[in-house]
Amino acid sequence: MKTRLLGAFAAVLLLLLPNVNYGQDAPDLGTTSTYALFSATGAFNNIGATTTVTGDVGTHVGAFNAFPPGILVGQRHVADPGSAQAAADVRVAYSYLDNVTCGKVIDITMGSGQILKPDVYCLGAASTLNGDLILDGEGDPSRIFIFKIDGALSTTTFSKVILKNSASICNVYWQINGQVQLGENSVFQGTIVANGAIILLDAASLFGRGLTQAGAISLQNNVVNLGVQTATPVITASGPTTLCPGGSVKLSGNKGGIWSTGATTPSITVTKAGDYF
Repeated sequence: MKTRLLGAFAAVLLLLLPNVNYGQDAPDLGTTSTYALFSATGAFNNIGATTTVTGDVGTHVGAFNAFPPGILVGQRHVADPGSAQAAADVRVAYSYLDNVTCGKVIDITMGSGQILKPDVYCLGAASTLNGDLILDGEGDPSRIFIFKIDGALSTTTFSKVILKNSASICNVYWQINGQVQLGENSVFQGTIVANGAIILLDAASLFGRGLTQAGAISLQNNVVNLGVQTATPVITASGPTTLCPGGSVKLSGNKGGIWSTGATTPSITVTKAGDYF
């Protein structure tokens, strides 16, 4: 008996639009919009040889020990005029988010398949993200998600922030009044604006930005990518997309995005019928 893989070639990976607010609350990131990782006051360290960061990086006050090891596709700014302006801009963004009015108060434990729609969400203490948190853009990439967490944020191993229905990575913001720690092999999306250290444990991925006004940045074999794509990726299959039981096909074409399965690799091998994007 044969099964068919549907829609494998019409899918688009993270085709992003510019950040257009349309009257909704969102911060002006200023010069930090080009940064993947930045600390206004804190060291910047990477101990992973396989770490790859796409976007600018830097610190204004603190030691910088990275690249090497790791790969940087962008510029570094350490105690220079660029980092001085970025330090000022990240503080402005944090202050702006501090004054955004809460739309809904939610529980400090997020995830486990939870689906949230565009809004301003407030969490009153240190919070965690377990499993999958799904952000539903309701078909409009200009809609904005803001999370205001009055405390630290930690994500568990293999947890994921998933965007669906046109939700745009450009319009997801996380204001964290404390430390941020992304668990091993987790996938996080959006712009983090923190008031504490930003720690990515082994093989964690961040698609968006990690900005802090006070705290060190620590990396270990991570992928960090602003997420902006200059061209629409094309998904190709290594063989027929009609499979017999026990068969498989390799799908390729991911360029810095996230597969619908949660994988961040350039290709995936699938054995079940379905839509893959």
